[in-house]
Amino acid sequence: MKLLVLPALLALCLPLATARPCLSQSDVNTLTTHFGDLVSAYSQKLANQTLTVNFVDYSESIVTLMDSAGTTPKALLGMAFTSRANFEAESSAQPSVPFQVQDTWYNCDTITIRWLSAQIPQPVVGISVLQTVYRPGRGNSTNFKINEVWAEFDSAAWLIDLGFTITPPSSKKREIAFEA
Repeated sequence: MKLLVLPALLALCLPLATARPCLSQSDVNTLTTHFGDLVSAYSQKLANQTLTVNFVDYSESIVTLMDSAGTTPKALLGMAFTSRANFEAESSAQPSVPFQVQDTWYNCDTITIRWLSAQIPQPVVGISVLQTVYRPGRGNSTNFKINEVWAEFDSAAWLIDLGFTITPPSSKKREIAFEA
């Protein structure tokens, strides 16, 4: 009888022994603050503390800004940033903008942020989903780093803030035909 109890106890303990670390509220607060600071007050040191080396970012909104509203054509689909080094090179050349986290939701390894960039003349609102990985390291305020970001925001408002003029289409009706 004792031999049957031991395997049952081991089976109960096994999920606890293999459980992966999950984000805490403190981790979420730190990562969302750092994410906002990368937009509002970029520094390479903060990028290295916050993002994995293999960091990638998917955002048609960012690609639209990089594309300068069609003046330097770039494919919308795909990655906006292909690595932390790519993110650092692009971000270090950008001016700081205000960034305020409005709300957060999270699970074990993912944080969703609703945010506001109170730019003038148009405020920009967006949603970013941060996929994290457990990466303990000395000197970091959290044991997690951001590995992927999926983000969308009001790129038309951001383009206006950059000085672009948005011209509405003519009052003429445009017809679009789809062929099967």
